[in-house]
Formats: sequence, C-alpha cells, structure tokens
Amino acid sequence: MVKLLRLPCQVKPPLSRFEKIRRFIYMFVIIIGLLNIFFPVIANAGTDVFNNDIQDVYVKITENVDEANEVLQKAFQFAQVSPYTVINMSSQTAVANAIIAGSRTLALIVSVLLLMVDFFRKTVNFEWSSKWENVLVFLIKIVVVKQVVQNADVIIGYIYSAFSTLNRSGTTPNFLPAGNRVTYTISIAEDLLNEVFNSDHWYQGWIKYWQNLGAGLHRHDFTYEISQDAVRMFYPHAAFPDAANLKFEDHAFGNPTQVLSFTPTLEILFWQPYFLVMKAIAYIIFVISIGRIFELAVYTIFAPLPIATFASDTTHDIAKGFLKNYVATVIQIAVIVCMFVVYVGVTSYIASGANGLNNMKMMQFIALISLGLGVIKSGTWAKKITGAA
Repeated sequence: MVKLLRLPCQVKPPLSRFEKIRRFIYMFVIIIGLLNIFFPVIANAGTDVFNNDIQDVYVKITENVDEANEVLQKAFQFAQVSPYTVINMSSQTAVANAIIAGSRTLALIVSVLLLMVDFFRKTVNFEWSSKWENVLVFLIKIVVVKQVVQNADVIIGYIYSAFSTLNRSGTTPNFLPAGNRVTYTISIAEDLLNEVFNSDHWYQGWIKYWQNLGAGLHRHDFTYEISQDAVRMFYPHAAFPDAANLKFEDHAFGNPTQVLSFTPTLEILFWQPYFLVMKAIAYIIFVISIGRIFELAVYTIFAPLPIATFASDTTHDIAKGFLKNYVATVIQIAVIVCMFVVYVGVTSYIASGANGLNNMKMMQFIALISLGLGVIKSGTWAKKITGAA
C-alpha cells in the first residue's frame, strides 16, 4: 500500500490588531457616508431625520393631555351618577328589586330577634319592667325600628342626596391644563429640491427630497391643533406665533428649551413614559370611580341589614359604622377633586420657581406620581374624615 503523505495545512495568520482597527474604521466610514447621503445631519433645531417638527411634539402633548382629561372627565361624571340610576337602568332590575325585598325581609327578622333579646334582657330587671313608661318607650321603639327597616333604602337615598352635593359642580372641568387651543395651518411646499441645496433651507433633508422627487411647485396645508397651556406644562419657555396661518420655512415655532439642540423625535420618546404614567393615573381614577359606584350599589341594596342593628343597644355600633362608611364612599370623589386642586397648585408652584430648579421636569413627574398615590389613598382619607377608619 502506498502511504500518502499528509502535508501540513496552511493556517491563515490571525489579523493583526492594526488590521482589525482598520476594518472597523472602514465600516464606520461607510456607515457614516450612507447616513450622510440618505439621512443628512440636521442643522435646524426644529426638524430631525424622522421628519418630526416642533409642532409635532406639541400636537403629541396636546393629544395625550386630551386623552387623560377625557378619561378623568368621564370618571368625574360617572362618579356623580346615583346608584339608583345605575340599578334602574340595568336589564336585571327585577333581580336587584328581589334582592332588596329579600334584604328588607331578612332585616325585619333580624330586628325582631334583636328586640326580643333586648326585651328579655331588660325584663330581668324588675325595677325596669315595673315602670309603664319604660314599656311604652319600648313599644314605640318597635314601631320606629319597623318603619326604619322597611324604608332603609329611602333613608339611604336621602343621605346620598345630601352628601353628593359636594360632588356636583355643574360643569366638568379640565383636570389637566388644556386651554388656549389654537389650530395652526402650516403650508409646506412640494418642490423641496432647491430647499435641499439651499444654504438657508437645507434642513429639509433627503428623506423629504426622495419622497417628493418630481413634485411640482404646489404647497400642501397641514393643520395642527395645539393647546398652549398643555405644552407649557412640559415646556414652560415655549413661545407660540401670533398668526394661525404659517409657512414651514418661516420657523415660527422656536426652540422651547434653553439648550441649543432640540430633536423632536427624541423629545417625543423622552415624554412617552410621562404620557403613559399620566394616562395610567387617569384610568386608575376611572376604575376607582367605577368601584365606588359598585360599592354604593351594594350598600344601597343591603342597607336594611346593617340598619336593623339599631334595634339593640349592643349592636347599634354596626349601624353607625355602616353609615360612616357609606358617607365616606359618597364624599370620596370630593377628596379626589381636592387632590387635583392640590396637584395643580403644586405644579404651578414648581413652574413659578423653575429658574431655581435644576430639573423641573423630574419635579413635575414626582408631583404626578404623588397625585396617583393620593387618589389611591382617597378612600382611606375619606374614611378618616368621617371617623370610619
């Protein structure tokens, strides 16, 4: 057999450190060159490579504040709805009425049993039973307890009407600033070729150039609905043009910050967590308002049972606690509104002292989180006000 000789394979020497650095530099230059061709560096502070402008940031702020305000307003309106209205509008009203009737019947039985126990306990004392005044008062108590238990839902309705006036302002306010709304019309030219190479207008960039290649000399109008108050909550130094009809190349919206660079897309991304927290707080308030309606409905349906405990001196604390919790639930929405008043005051105070703060945005974010925590604790605070806690 012929034995084949195995030649040692040639192993390619590893790249030297210099060759690795050189390859990295080549790749970096190529990438930068492609970006410079298709995504040129933007010199103007109002536009970035993603075609977002300052007014786009303002529109995003307005839309998110409007959404949060809409949820808060719906929660505020829903919180003022009477539980009787909700029950009567339900398709299961007959079931609710049956539960109320059953609760009333059970409450009458409970009250009779409590009265019997109370009567036997007092008749043991011969001195008490020997006085006809005590027996007469006890008989009157039986009549009063019977009437109170049978009309417990009516009594609860009057209590609700009395305390719910705290929650009825007649109007639905904007909990977050969203006033001074202006609809701006901004005209943008189709022919961007000259603007790309013009030293005064080369901020348009190649994205719009390729999108509008071959376009004519026509102009398109775009509308932007902006709330100046909402924007100033995020940018206290924002300035707005006096005219509502503008040209894009006039740069009517100046830099709203004190820094030289302003990238709209980065600003939108930067504010997204704030928007999410703001809307999350609004939905939490809405959930709390719905839970409040459920709680009031349950209290209303089963009100005869705790009220029946007034029949006995040993159990009347249960009825007192029930009434305190019911009133606390009714005024809880007033506590929520008070929290918003305090929040607006805190943000105004922070804005007035903006020159002395290094990071006013973070202070406002902390104030918003504090508002959310305050709303979550509103039920506990309402119970403390009424002495239920």
